[in-house]
Amino acid sequence: MKRSRRWYSGPVIIVKTALSTFTTFSNHRLKAFVPFVGALLLGSVVLWLINAIAPLAPFVYSLF
Repeated sequence: MKRSRRWYSGPVIIVKTALSTFTTFSNHRLKAFVPFVGALLLGSVVLWLINAIAPLAPFVYSLF
């Protein structure tokens, strides 16, 4: 019988992948690019939040 995944497995995989990417950059002497990759990841989180909140806009606008 197949065991189901836990609810937090998705975020854990994303964090582990990001840390693995940073470690790989460091191991290959590309530490100068780590802030750039971090900024890209942070930007992707911000865009994801905006995309998640956008469908709620019509309900928020009607409150004012």
